[in-house]
Amino acid sequence: MTDYVPPLISSVLKKYQTSATKSLQGPAVALIKKEIPSSPEPHELHHHLHHHHHLHQHHHSHDAATAAATAAATAATATNGDRSPTQYGAPLPPELSQPILSPPDSGCGDLYETRLEGKTIGCFSLGGEMRLCLPQFLNNVLNDFTLEQINRIFDDLGIYCSQCTPDQLVEFKAAKILPSDVKASGLITRTDAERLCAALLHRSDRNSYVPVESLAKGALSFQVYHKCFGKCEGICTPDMYSYQKPTCIQCLECDGWFSPQKFVGHVHRKFENRTCHWGFDSRNWHDYLHVALDVENREKYQRILDQLKEVELKEMHKAQCELDHKKRKVSDTLISSI
Repeated sequence: MTDYVPPLISSVLKKYQTSATKSLQGPAVALIKKEIPSSPEPHELHHHLHHHHHLHQHHHSHDAATAAATAAATAATATNGDRSPTQYGAPLPPELSQPILSPPDSGCGDLYETRLEGKTIGCFSLGGEMRLCLPQFLNNVLNDFTLEQINRIFDDLGIYCSQCTPDQLVEFKAAKILPSDVKASGLITRTDAERLCAALLHRSDRNSYVPVESLAKGALSFQVYHKCFGKCEGICTPDMYSYQKPTCIQCLECDGWFSPQKFVGHVHRKFENRTCHWGFDSRNWHDYLHVALDVENREKYQRILDQLKEVELKEMHKAQCELDHKKRKVSDTLISSI
């Protein structure tokens, strides 16, 4: 009896034959040969796969990972084809998912400036993530800490930095971000830079504590949480929030007080320390901060968080307008004095 391979599985195997045979867990060529009668002739299949290989050669890593997962299902089908229902044993454990590897970012990227902890840092935008100039970040933001302290957090959080390309180094020097005699420089993603700030600058022992008796009687409070870098829960008291003093969330684990922006990077669990994090920006705290699931009237409290973000955006816009006005005033004064 010929083993039956479903048409969908067969077509996927044909599609990924070239890359799958090079994978550690890819299906053997023998599986491809178990075809239904309507399948193309061998020489036609070879021509199709040869052509497909040239079209998709740059997707080899992704194809191999997909084929590895497909092979497990196909192998189980082929093996069980001659068994009766009473002969089936315990199901095989599921295959571990394979990582989809992407090539490193190429090119120089665009040079920008970003704000972190109130400091301006030069950076490049690559792969949807800001890559900050490491020396400038360390000197301007973490200047109160020794290299030993910083390196220990690097190790604890599993943070790795990349080297500047020659073109990036030239742009940093041209923008006066780095001295002209610097021979090399590192880049750190904004996500990892924020993790370092949370671990060093925003520790509970460096944050102020608000005595319970200082809170207004009857002040509205509700439980919130985030899942950035590991879950953390707190109590939000919106009446305490202002643009100048945004501290309004108390961590339920350490009793430290944080602003919404700092709270979304605050964690006590370490099970995501070795996870590759990407795209985090604490300025977008509204996207990460949520009302606890078991709180009644969640929609009501979520609207309150929305209002806090609106207040922040309005005040930021107002502050920026005032800054622009001062700059124009200084510029006009200089021009008139010439």
